[in-house]
Amino acid sequence: MIKIVVMDIDGVLTDGKVTIDSSGNEFKTLDYRDIDAIFELKRRGFKVGMITGEASAITRVIRERFKPDFFYDGCKDKAAALGRIRVRTGAAAAEICYIGDGKYDIEAMKSVGVAACPANAVSGVKSVSSLQLKCSGGDGCILELLEWLEEKNNNEP
Repeated sequence: MIKIVVMDIDGVLTDGKVTIDSSGNEFKTLDYRDIDAIFELKRRGFKVGMITGEASAITRVIRERFKPDFFYDGCKDKAAALGRIRVRTGAAAAEICYIGDGKYDIEAMKSVGVAACPANAVSGVKSVSSLQLKCSGGDGCILELLEWLEEKNNNEP
């Protein structure tokens, strides 16, 4: 049974694109379906984590908005961060789902029970994923993952 859901931010929670205005301000877009899905994961008792290689004002805003149980920004070794989550919670790898989209997610994905990816993930990620979603990053993939996890957990003894 999955108890912890950990996600990358760029390319999963967002579409992986960044808009920069003439003053150098960066903007990213989040889908309300995914925003709601994160809060729904928490309401349904899942622990939620976020691990991102970026460390910026945007990642700090995301941390404050969602208040995940686990948050690592500026993280270049996502598998090690997942290991820290396991130690902190006592969770088995089989109880963790990680969703990522890029090459820096691959090692982390190899260390969990369910490795999920959005439809537009890079091919290396798709090759290690146990679950390839139909939705792309930033376009409802967290909601799709929530629905899949609910069905999976409801069908396990």
